[in-house]
Amino acid sequence: MAQGQSPARRVAIAGVVGALYVVLSLAVAPIAFGPIQFRVGEALKPLVIKYPVVIPAFGVGTVIINLFSPFAGALELVFMPLVDVSGGVLCYLVARRIGGALGTYLASLLYAVWTAAGVGVVLTVVAGLPYLIAFASVAVSEIILLLLGNALLVRRI
Repeated sequence: MAQGQSPARRVAIAGVVGALYVVLSLAVAPIAFGPIQFRVGEALKPLVIKYPVVIPAFGVGTVIINLFSPFAGALELVFMPLVDVSGGVLCYLVARRIGGALGTYLASLLYAVWTAAGVGVVLTVVAGLPYLIAFASVAVSEIILLLLGNALLVRRI
């Protein structure tokens, strides 16, 4: 994002990305929750690499989406937004540190694994699933979506 952009423009960009994240994720609501989940909006997460202003938008978007979750509670509404925001910060920092295509792909992979680890905790606590099974099942879709998002949105912008 250009250094000279106004605060209003940065807030608008974050708002649009956050809204798209919610809409794309809720569009597939039947498969957006549980051990096998596919939230299309997750493909937007690599945008944090080029637009760090959107990091909080994913936290807010996660709260909104998780209000519709059958598992809605403190873990879904507090813990998972924190996982998303911290994952976004890690993704941004790793991409900047490593640089280039390798950096963006590794950062996106890290964000996917970080998110899957958080969801694995939630599913273990609220649904009684074994952690590794919950983590692995979510990690598959997260990795696919974030690497695809990186290829389509970050590497092409």
